[in-house]
Amino acid sequence: MIIPIKKQSKIQVPVRADIAGGVSDISYYLKKYNIPSGEVVNISLPVFLELSAEIGSQSEPITLEMPDLNEKISGDLIDLAIQEKNNASQVAMQFIRLFSLDSAGLKIIITSNGKIPPASGLGTSSAVGVGLVRLLADLYGLAGINAPEFNYLVEEAMGIRGGKQDYYAAFIGGLNHFQFSGPDSSLVNTLQHFDNSSTEYKWLSDKTVVYFSGDSRSSGVANSKPEDQIKKDPKILSRISAEAAKAMKAISDKNVDALMATIAQDRENRLELSSDYYTGKMIKMAQIAESLGFAHRACGAGAGGCMLFVGIGDKKKLLNELNKLGGGLVC
Repeated sequence: MIIPIKKQSKIQVPVRADIAGGVSDISYYLKKYNIPSGEVVNISLPVFLELSAEIGSQSEPITLEMPDLNEKISGDLIDLAIQEKNNASQVAMQFIRLFSLDSAGLKIIITSNGKIPPASGLGTSSAVGVGLVRLLADLYGLAGINAPEFNYLVEEAMGIRGGKQDYYAAFIGGLNHFQFSGPDSSLVNTLQHFDNSSTEYKWLSDKTVVYFSGDSRSSGVANSKPEDQIKKDPKILSRISAEAAKAMKAISDKNVDALMATIAQDRENRLELSSDYYTGKMIKMAQIAESLGFAHRACGAGAGGCMLFVGIGDKKKLLNELNKLGGGLVC
């Protein structure tokens, strides 16, 4: 049994906004419909989950607290295991079992201090999983663990039909262009990466607003809905994937008009898969954004509650108008 090498550990993990290509990273669809690869461009946001762990008395149970969701799980590994729909519980339980960790007295707290809305479409649950692996690995002195792949396997076992873009965005941060291919269509290749200090990252961040619509919606659930449309027209995945390279070229060239056009096309492609992509309130927000010179899309490959706006219009005016509809600024 592996014992902790520290009494306490703390880390931060970013969430992300997807720019283009979401859904084409879902290996289930790529493999089933014989699509050779998918591509996604996303950016990690200056908004973080905070995870902390400490080892208390050996007589105390394992405790997992998520104050933002008013959730607290306390008990042994069996108590964690029965939380079958709780991503954090399953990742923690599987990690502890796999590495035979001495988890007596382990207390974990996960929070964004209210900065990240629930079911936002920002890849929060995946970021939680990646953060948990990093946190426990640090606490117990474990090195060389691929946190994205570990989380992908756990969530796949949970029946979650998701892709890998969220895990890797949380793991390496920055601005990324990923390709998904290879065995089982789930091999990840980072085609381009720009860290947070790069001119590309700063250029995009300066033109970006992420705003919560006020409607919490699960991207994980929505990811399983497009199959009827993909079955009718599998090439839609290739069309979605193709926008990622266009988006990255526009960012590299610092061409805001080309980027806005790509985001608009990506949105139209995504709407082909599901009319649920935008809520009524999101449609109103989109109309406001367009009138002020911003491109728009819902965050998350599924149907998250946040919207991404990109443009060179007046951000202050955009926020003033969006605030009238309710919701709130994320970043």
